[in-house]
Amino acid sequence: MILGLSLIAAAALALSAGECAAADFGRLAHRTDGEKASVVLATRGVSAEGLVKIYEALGRAPRGKVGIKLTFETPGGPYLPPEMLRGLAERVNGTFIESNAMTARRSDAESHMALAAEHGFTAVAPVDILDADGELDMPVTNGKRLTFHRTGSHFADYDSVISVVRFKPHHIEHYGGTLKNLTICLASPAGKCNIHSAGATTERYSPAPMEEQLEAFADAVKAALDYKKDAWVFINVLSSTEPDDGCEGTKNPGDLCILASLDPVAVDQAAVDMTFGAAATEELRREWEDYHHTELLRYAEEAGAGRREYRLVSID
Repeated sequence: MILGLSLIAAAALALSAGECAAADFGRLAHRTDGEKASVVLATRGVSAEGLVKIYEALGRAPRGKVGIKLTFETPGGPYLPPEMLRGLAERVNGTFIESNAMTARRSDAESHMALAAEHGFTAVAPVDILDADGELDMPVTNGKRLTFHRTGSHFADYDSVISVVRFKPHHIEHYGGTLKNLTICLASPAGKCNIHSAGATTERYSPAPMEEQLEAFADAVKAALDYKKDAWVFINVLSSTEPDDGCEGTKNPGDLCILASLDPVAVDQAAVDMTFGAAATEELRREWEDYHHTELLRYAEEAGAGRREYRLVSID
């Protein structure tokens, strides 16, 4: 059943079983009925039950040891409520996995684990800081900027990975979605330096020109997919978030939906279309997308990480 969807400027999302509302449908710039497009599932149920339902609807049964890749965020940051993840974690017997960052409270395994406990994650499922005991390099094949994507050594222990992200359109310079979760958020601190520098250094934060960074991000996405081939599931939760990036005309959209796909590019493109598509004008939409570097989606598609065109399918 192809999703019937009306997206109004106030970012209210209405899912139905009927045909699309033509007046608003143009805002979903990459939605198509084409059979070759990647499928993105959607549910209005922004809840623990909705998360399990959409995961099961994808039909990719977990195998072996399952990691649930998420972020515990910074103190006070907009993280997913741990209780929302409980049903999914129990369904797959999963472990919450995350890599260290370069900022305080997340720069070493001990303090990062303490933050995960403070935010309630350790009470829901086991937690594994991937680089607590060392690192591993996932090879990049035919990359434009990188030859490897560096993450924690524990990542090798997982047979299946579910990426779950609280999608953040108006939060930081780069929009926060699935592709970020597979790149900067999966990388160890040295791996983060590697990506931001477009392969120049793993020793310090030394950002390359933006085009080179985006090419490096795309290389890293493809490396993560290749390292765990056909073992990923990608979920974006479009829940209530307060914009804090200074973009003109933004507002808290409330709880919109949960999106899921086996294609990381498609699931992010759908989320971008739904959130930035809420701009009052096309000019403002382009300003939002330019500021948040959504052209990463094009680079990732060119790297062979997925497709931007998607078929939107309701499971409600």
